[in-house]
Amino acid sequence: GAVWYQGESNTGEADRYEELLTGLIADWRRRFGVGLPFLIVQLANYGQPPTVPVESGWARLREAQRRVASHDPRVGLAVTIDIGDRYDIHPPNKQEVGRRLARVARRVVYEEPIAPSGPVPQQVYLEEDQVIVVFGDVEGELTAVGAEYPIGFELCSLEPGSCRYAEARIDGVRVRLRSSDLSRPERVRFCWADGPVCTLYDGAGLPAGPFELGIE
Repeated sequence: GAVWYQGESNTGEADRYEELLTGLIADWRRRFGVGLPFLIVQLANYGQPPTVPVESGWARLREAQRRVASHDPRVGLAVTIDIGDRYDIHPPNKQEVGRRLARVARRVVYEEPIAPSGPVPQQVYLEEDQVIVVFGDVEGELTAVGAEYPIGFELCSLEPGSCRYAEARIDGVRVRLRSSDLSRPERVRFCWADGPVCTLYDGAGLPAGPFELGIE
């Protein structure tokens, strides 16, 4: 198998990264075997936390990594959005990175029936005046760390610069979102910044990773 821990140098061209990474995996499988497992370490948090919603090449690259993993059952994603260092592009906590990679390998390589790396968004839809995000791969239950409700969610229209922080409430394996500043949301973002603060976890102590998804 292969472990891929890279991406910082591509944050200026994040929109190309999904194609590049997909091509790399295909090439290595031609060389080393069709079923080669490929484990990706998603970019950790780096830089100062934002005070308003922002655009972020780091976030777009994390989304490219997430999409590549979501399309291939032999590709796993280790989420590290909570163990980076805002002052150091090379975060020192490699022990936890190793532990999370081992967990991903147990699922992807050894097919153990465990959640590989924290809660994963499966569906986003509108229900009356709320946006509902349904999560899978939840061990135990969803929980907010450090506060009664999770933070890090944004609701956006299709236009750039339209995102607003959303009020979030946990409801089983769902999170209910509402924003008084946006009447017609079209997409949801979570943990969307170079160094975001995001506090949604599951019972295994694993964080929900960054994502951007359209609303059904």
